[in-house]
Amino acid sequence: MATQNNLHIPDDLMSAVSEAASADGKTTDELAAEALRRYLAHRNLEELGQYGRQQSSRLGYTEADVPRLIAESRRENRGR
Repeated sequence: MATQNNLHIPDDLMSAVSEAASADGKTTDELAAEALRRYLAHRNLEELGQYGRQQSSRLGYTEADVPRLIAESRRENRGR
């Protein structure tokens, strides 16, 4: 169940959100929840990318190594 919350949204942004929600046949709450879900998904993706960059640096891999590593992984997985 959803919890009632209060957020401060500037008037001009709220007006744009209301118009967009109406045009999409959604409520402002639905549109806000969707926007927050997308933000969090994007944030998680950015964190995953940062982790990948750290790991590749730690292991000494460069972008040039990627095709070879993918080919090796595919060969290994075919044998399973």
